[in-house]
Amino acid sequence: MSQYVLLRIQSLQEELESLKKIVSHQLLQGQRKTAYIKGLWKDFEINDDDFADARGAVFKDANNWQE
Repeated sequence: MSQYVLLRIQSLQEELESLKKIVSHQLLQGQRKTAYIKGLWKDFEINDDDFADARGAVFKDANNWQE
C-alpha cells in the first residue's frame, strides 16, 4: 500500500511540474485564455483567494499521512 501511495505522489508531482511549465510558458507569452462559464456558474466570480482556499482544503492533510 505505501509503495502505491509513493508512486501516486511521484506521478502527481510529475504532472504538476508539466502543468507548471505549460502555464508559465503561456504567461510569458501573454496568451492567458479566458474561460467562459455558462449555466449554473454563469454570474459567479472566482478569484485567487478562492483558489487558495480550495488548495488548502484539498491538501490540508498532505503532511500528516503515515506509512
